[in-house]
Amino acid sequence: MRQSLPRRCRSGAVRLLGLAIAASFAPLAVQAQPTYPDRSIRLIVATAAGGASDILARQVGQKLTEAWGQPVVVDPRPGANGNIAAVAAARAPADGYTLMMGTIGVMAVNVSIYRDAGYDPARDFDPVARLVRFSNILVVHPSNPARTMQEFILQTRERPGRATYGSPGNGGSPHLAMVVFARMAGLEMEHVPYRGAAPALSDLIAGNLVAAFSDPLVTLPQVADGRVRALAVSGPQRLAAAPTIPTVAEAGLPGYDVTGWLGIVAPRGVPAPIVARLNAELNRIIREPEMVARLASQGAEVTTGTPEEFGAYMRGEIARWAQVTREAGIRAE
Repeated sequence: MRQSLPRRCRSGAVRLLGLAIAASFAPLAVQAQPTYPDRSIRLIVATAAGGASDILARQVGQKLTEAWGQPVVVDPRPGANGNIAAVAAARAPADGYTLMMGTIGVMAVNVSIYRDAGYDPARDFDPVARLVRFSNILVVHPSNPARTMQEFILQTRERPGRATYGSPGNGGSPHLAMVVFARMAGLEMEHVPYRGAAPALSDLIAGNLVAAFSDPLVTLPQVADGRVRALAVSGPQRLAAAPTIPTVAEAGLPGYDVTGWLGIVAPRGVPAPIVARLNAELNRIIREPEMVARLASQGAEVTTGTPEEFGAYMRGEIARWAQVTREAGIRAE
C-alpha cells in the first residue's frame, strides 16, 4: 500500500513547485516589460506658437528625441489662459507619454484667479523638472517720448487709466509683472490680454498698446531691430544678453522682483522610475554648455533640481501669487 506524504510536507512541496515555475518565467516577464520610452512622447504647451514656452519645448523636445530615439511631439493648446492645455494634460494617462510645459500662470496663478480652472496644479500634476527662469522686459513703442522707466511712470501718471498694456493672458508672468509694477509706482493702467506673447508684442509694435512686459525670448530681437524700446527688466539682475537695460529696482522701484519660470510636469501618478529618468535626462540636457549659452542669449537662466525641489518651489509660488492676486482683485472667468 502506497504511503502518502504528510499534509504539511505536501503543502510545502506545492509551494516549492510554484516558486520554481514562477522563477522559470521571470526572465520572460522582465523581457515583456517595455523600456521607457518605447514610443513617441507628447509635450503639451499652453500658449500659442512663438512664445517662450513653445520655443523651449521645441528645443528640449529635439534634445530628448536625439537622446532616446523616440519623437517628442510638441502639442500647442492655447486658449482659456492655459486651462485648456492643463485639463488635457491632467486627464491624460499617467504613463510618462504625455507631459506639459508648466508656466507660472498655469501652475501657480490660475488656481487663484478662476472660480473653477478645471484642474488643480497641486492635486493633478507631478512635478518633473524645473528648467529655466527669466525676467520680462518693460517695452514701449519707439515713438513713445519716454526714454527711461521714470519718464514712463511720470507720463503714465499724467494720463491715469488711459495707458493700455498687453500680455499673453491673465495671470502669466508678463501680466503679473505689470500688476506689481503699477501698484508700486502708483499707476492706473488698462490690461489687454492676448493669446500669446507674439500677438501682444505685435500689437505694441503696431502702436495699438502703450507698453508691455514681454518675455526676452521674443522681445530681444525686436529691441535689437529698433521695433520697441526697452526700459527695464523685471528680475533681480540685468540680463546677460542685454546688460545695458537696468532692472526695475535699479531704475527707481527698490525691492521689485517678478520672475517667470518654465518646467516640465506630468499627470499625477506617473511611476517614480519614469519621473526619475525624465528628471535626470532633462537636467542633463538643460545643463549642456550649448543649451546654457543659447538660453542666456535669449534672456533665460537655467535652473535644475529634483522633482521634490520643483514641487516645493511651485507650492511657494502658488501661495505667493494667491496673495498678490487677491490684494489686486485679479479675477478671470
